[in-house]
Amino acid sequence: MNNPYLFIFTGTSGSGRKTAAHRALRDSGIIHIPSCTDRPPRDKERPDEDYRYVSAERFDQLDQNGFFTETVKIDRYRYGIGKHYLDLALNAGNSIYLILNREGSDIIRRLYGDRSIRIFLYVDKQTVSERLESKGTRFEIMDSYLSHYTDEVTYRKACEHVIENISLERTVAQIKTILDGYLNHK
Repeated sequence: MNNPYLFIFTGTSGSGRKTAAHRALRDSGIIHIPSCTDRPPRDKERPDEDYRYVSAERFDQLDQNGFFTETVKIDRYRYGIGKHYLDLALNAGNSIYLILNREGSDIIRRLYGDRSIRIFLYVDKQTVSERLESKGTRFEIMDSYLSHYTDEVTYRKACEHVIENISLERTVAQIKTILDGYLNHK
């Protein structure tokens, strides 16, 4: 690939964007670059696959050394994408995918322009609540997700693609179709 893409999965918290992205891009050759974070892992999260977990002190050190392409703070925790990881993959001609919030998506879009494609996933607020409840999500995490919902859902107007994630299988098929449109029509 001469002109690799940065596919950014963004959307409402609890929309299933991480699950859908990983499922759609498994065995695709598109490289996932997880965010670093100074928050502790939640239930069922896998280090280095979902996030790269670091201490708050280590995050500070990395940030001061210019390690991150972008950083954002969500509630009391910080997240950032390692510039080295991005550059390594892109310079090798590999497309990548990122799972980011609105702020991170905007920063990557500003830095990489039309090479960055934002795919916004959402479900209605009631469905977010039901999904989180059925997974046994702690109240404070549910409350955080739901308090950000209105701000997050309005971001879909700025994104290149919008998918309502009602059915995981349908969403995965839609993601594959979107990516094929970019990767097979140069």
